[in-house]
Amino acid sequence: MSDSAPGEAKAGEVPSRGLGFLLLYALAWGGGVIAYVPLLTLILPVKIEAIAPDDKVALLSLTTLLGAVVASAMNVLIGMASDHTVMRERGRRPWVALGLVLTLISYAVLHAATTPVALVMGVMLFQAALNLMLAPLSAVPADEIPDTQKGLVGGLMGAVYTFGALAGMVVTASPWFSERMQLTIAGVLVSAGVLPFLLLSRKRGPIVPASAPMIRAGSRRKHNLIRIWIARLLVQISGSIFFAYLLFYFETVDRTGLAFAGGDITSQVAWLAGSVTVVLAPLAIATGRVSDAVRSRKPFLVVTAAMVTVGLLTMALAPQWGPAAMGYVLFACGCALFLALQSAYAMQLLITPEHRGRDMGVLNLTNTIPALIAPSMAYLMAGEGDFTLLLLVLAGLTGVALILCLQVRDEA
Repeated sequence: MSDSAPGEAKAGEVPSRGLGFLLLYALAWGGGVIAYVPLLTLILPVKIEAIAPDDKVALLSLTTLLGAVVASAMNVLIGMASDHTVMRERGRRPWVALGLVLTLISYAVLHAATTPVALVMGVMLFQAALNLMLAPLSAVPADEIPDTQKGLVGGLMGAVYTFGALAGMVVTASPWFSERMQLTIAGVLVSAGVLPFLLLSRKRGPIVPASAPMIRAGSRRKHNLIRIWIARLLVQISGSIFFAYLLFYFETVDRTGLAFAGGDITSQVAWLAGSVTVVLAPLAIATGRVSDAVRSRKPFLVVTAAMVTVGLLTMALAPQWGPAAMGYVLFACGCALFLALQSAYAMQLLITPEHRGRDMGVLNLTNTIPALIAPSMAYLMAGEGDFTLLLLVLAGLTGVALILCLQVRDEA
């Protein structure tokens, strides 16, 4: 497949974008990832343990639940609002900028929280601000990047998910870092990712319908959309639960005989998550580019769904540090690759510019609905600190996602 030079396009198609624009967008998306990964997977659980050590699972479940309700509403509402500004040719970037400012403010609110009620309110504010930034940002590729580059963009998005793990390594690099220092570092990294996109990139002319050489309107397109929406939902349920309880899970893993068995578990988990970058970053970019070249996303969705399932089974059946760590790497890579490629595939289905933000908001409910389901599942199946049953159930859900991906009728 040959790519058009940046700026060239056939009639009715979105012009190809240069590598500089794609990298600026990927950096901004990475900034959005940094905004929530270290906070929700490392900083927040530690704060919850300090505030409510005897009810840490229940409080984490409650904050996750209420935060998800806020995030779900914001995704759709801000998507619709950004559609309005797009059709008036003002674009989505003002919403992203406002969301960035409010996200940084929410960090200060969370730091000031010293009671369970204040913490829950802070998380709700954070989720509102975060999704004010991410909802319009997620719709930018559907508006401004052609289908022939969406796989590459999806791969770049998958690669920069590792920024979150790297940020976790940075904010926990020293045991003497206070919570204030950790949040300050996170805020600086988020700003460094998002601001270059806001300051240096520009929307290219009026938004026009994206080309759809692989996916055509009709019942097949609708059925494919439903299948991959459900598949993403099931994978996201697994990701939402496991990434939220990542630290608590590894606290239960047998580390007998390891040289670092007596070390700080929070730092060790952060380093394990960061190690995923060695595998994921180049793999995500290469996978996305190859999917553009072969004009088919289905094989990649199938393989990555299988990776997620096998990783969960490994962690459930072999809760020793070595196998559990390997299972986590497989699970994390599969999850990031699947979600990035699924996003690229889904964006090809949204060929009506007037409602892309709203429709991406609906698609992004797969990011927030799981958080409504996850707390009760985690509390019922892992409330006593044994994660085996929970991981087996999650593996079953991702197995169903794998079957749904096999049923996609790809029109490559």
